[in-house]
Amino acid sequence: MLHFLIEPGLTNEFRSWEITVIDDALAASSKDANPVEWARLMNNKGLILIGLDKFSEAEAAFMAAFAMADSPLKCKILLNSAKNNFLANKTENALKQLNKIAPLAKECPRRQAVLFTGYNHLIKGEILYRSKNDKLALTEFKMAEYSFEGEADLSGVGVSCMEIARVHINNKNLPIAWPFLKKSESCLAKFGPEESLGVVVCRAVALYYDGKEEEAEALLKKAYMGIDEFGFARYMVSEMLDAYLYIRLKSVRFQKNLM
Repeated sequence: MLHFLIEPGLTNEFRSWEITVIDDALAASSKDANPVEWARLMNNKGLILIGLDKFSEAEAAFMAAFAMADSPLKCKILLNSAKNNFLANKTENALKQLNKIAPLAKECPRRQAVLFTGYNHLIKGEILYRSKNDKLALTEFKMAEYSFEGEADLSGVGVSCMEIARVHINNKNLPIAWPFLKKSESCLAKFGPEESLGVVVCRAVALYYDGKEEEAEALLKKAYMGIDEFGFARYMVSEMLDAYLYIRLKSVRFQKNLM
């Protein structure tokens, strides 16, 4: 279920058309005259290839882009490459890519450096969590929260707190999870439906584990009806958290941060 780079709802035909558009732009662009712009186009091509499940081609695009990119773009490319490797079941490669970010981030302007550090911890936490290492994942999510708070990035803080809550919810540590849910909800209130939905689902799963299944189902039904998705279905609430992550982690706004 992990991933968040490609806009939801796009067909493979549309993504293939996007590849054609980018290839035309690459052909018209001079790698030598404007290497960073060329690298940016190639990075975007890699993102679209992920959406087509063409992980080897995506990785080749990212590495070609990396060779021509400046430090901020290299950080974005490594984050994308890490996600791509994880989706291709190459967890060790994914973590290796993330470990390359710290020295590059130091070469970026302060705000960018802090945000790249936050994304690095966030993605590493997600990979570790999917690898069933809750303890290390929780550490990474807390470090992400700390990084994003340093630059008052409400979206990053909100998502980090939601991930912290998710770990505690899945381990039935509800008293610890609730404050992080509340903080997440406060931070993400101004953002898009994917983020808002995420808090609702986390809250619903916590309610389910707290023995309030009917309240949890009512909360989910209301949320999904609001976005015209699954509104009239009944849910196994214990399965909804991961189902939700597939939606949120593909949000357009997060994708744009890595383009």
